[in-house]
Amino acid sequence: MGIKETWNTKIVGRIAAPKTSDDADHGPSYFFPGVLVTSLFFLWGFSYGLLDTLNKHFQNVLHITTTQTTYMQVAYFGAYFIISPIAGLILRRFGYKKTIIFGLLLYVLGALCFYPAAVNGSYGGFVGSLFTIATGIVMLENCANTYLTIIGSRRWSAFRITIAQAFNGIGTTISPIIAAYAFFGGDESEAGDLDSVKWTYVGVGCGVFCIAILFCFAKIPEFDEEAQMRAEAEASGAVMRRASFKSPHLWLGAITQFVYTGNQVGVASMFIYYATIVGGNSEKWSATLLALGQMCFTIGRFVGAALMRYFKAEHLLAGYAVCAVVTTIGTIASTNPNATYTLLIILFFESIMFPTNFALATKDLGRNYKFGAPILVMGVAGGALFPTLMALIKDHKSINMSFILPLIGFVMEFFYGLWGSRWIKYVDVEPRDNAAVEEAGSSTDSDLGEKLSK
Repeated sequence: MGIKETWNTKIVGRIAAPKTSDDADHGPSYFFPGVLVTSLFFLWGFSYGLLDTLNKHFQNVLHITTTQTTYMQVAYFGAYFIISPIAGLILRRFGYKKTIIFGLLLYVLGALCFYPAAVNGSYGGFVGSLFTIATGIVMLENCANTYLTIIGSRRWSAFRITIAQAFNGIGTTISPIIAAYAFFGGDESEAGDLDSVKWTYVGVGCGVFCIAILFCFAKIPEFDEEAQMRAEAEASGAVMRRASFKSPHLWLGAITQFVYTGNQVGVASMFIYYATIVGGNSEKWSATLLALGQMCFTIGRFVGAALMRYFKAEHLLAGYAVCAVVTTIGTIASTNPNATYTLLIILFFESIMFPTNFALATKDLGRNYKFGAPILVMGVAGGALFPTLMALIKDHKSINMSFILPLIGFVMEFFYGLWGSRWIKYVDVEPRDNAAVEEAGSSTDSDLGEKLSK
């Protein structure tokens, strides 16, 4: 079986979204668009991985406090809270392709702005540049997470997005290695300027611009998720049911996503500090350990995707959460230098939480999907809060005690997997409503309130 056949039959599964079972073979192919959209996950993973290493580098060069370094996280992840609703509106108005291209161009603009910020040694300039990059990434996340979740059978939505998110992990694995040598170099005592930072981001900007050009010439077909639900209902003989926009599983998922992202970003941003303070390692080696941790994160997603073929996504989420809780307790309690390696284990077990939360929280939304998905992406704004809180605890208590916040978050993940994700409020879709769905795509903004009520 070839790559394309494997994608269509094993990963995407019923991607044509046929309106009836008779025309199942006449829909557009999503193989090439799926591959292109998956590449976007690498981009924001790469950007996020650089951000973690920038924390310590800026503290050394610009002589700022640990708390001040987390302003970058506030700008980067705060953009998710501010921009996600706007990104959702742009996506509904212009479609996937144009929104993706717009997001990529914003990414390029933010990366190029690193050059003047470095020349002037302006920390505020760096924060503003990161906000611009994050604005572009929010556009990309709203498109990519949504697109790969809906282009196929709902049964395998968590599997598809977890596979795609694994490429996000590859980006976060590679970028700290590049940063360790680009920012710190072979000798940390010589890493006293910002030249390496500006040229690294100029190179990133040029690479992303090339990807934007590729998307300009690529065909990215739209997808009717309501038609997919109707086709699956016809095939199984079941009544078509759409989850309400007010369904608890969506809103509890958004809260859980907010807390989880705070955990993920907080653990990564405190990784180098923990490795140097508790582990007694050099900054360069600590950055390398962070890269190894991100490798564990990536492996965890591939392993999780494989396990989803045998276990329900919600059960696997709860199991991973239990393992993360146990490991985090060890991180808090131990002062042994080897405790640094518990962070690698945490990164492994937190790996599937974001994509699984997204898939479970948007389950069966149908035409409400483009309204619900931005709410989940807004949850990424948790990354703006938790690193600052963890840094404050580190500065006033200890680096060990700062990991109490991730511990609380992993406990919440456990309860959402076993209980919150199953609390779904459905709306039965009658045949007459099915006919109305055909015209949903052309409805005006005045119909928004009526749509959200169901």
